[in-house]
Amino acid sequence: MRMANLIHKASDFIDGICCKLIITILAMMVLTTSLQIVCRVFFSALSWSEEVTRYLLVYLTFFGASSVYKKSGHISVLVVQHLLPPKLQKLVSIFVIILCGIFFSIATFYGLKYMGLQGSQLSAALRIPMKYLYMSIPIGFSIMILHSVDNLINVGFREGDVN
Repeated sequence: MRMANLIHKASDFIDGICCKLIITILAMMVLTTSLQIVCRVFFSALSWSEEVTRYLLVYLTFFGASSVYKKSGHISVLVVQHLLPPKLQKLVSIFVIILCGIFFSIATFYGLKYMGLQGSQLSAALRIPMKYLYMSIPIGFSIMILHSVDNLINVGFREGDVN
């Protein structure tokens, strides 16, 4: 149970960081887009703002998806699951969590592979290595793996009732 507690604390800690990053990235996107509008109207358009906003949106998507997964906020169809007896509901929940964990692991693996293949490219406007953009894939899915393990421990080893 000590390891389960450590995983739960790590999952909560990383989710807290993700929530702060989501707010920061969203604020940066608003500022960059607002600056672009002001510069386009009164001066000349910024060549880099669209690219920055696009890359921030990619990171926002992965951090947001991991945070929503942690809070079980993704869309799910539970009609059939709720018709099952409680013990079978728990087994189905465990099965779904394991499937998600497998998907997250595969996505992390291929995200790392893709990052390695395309990482030497440079972005068009900022001229930064694209590996920093592609890094969002393994980072986001790795966080989701951690949340999946935490969720599996919580559902699989929970004493008492099954919700």
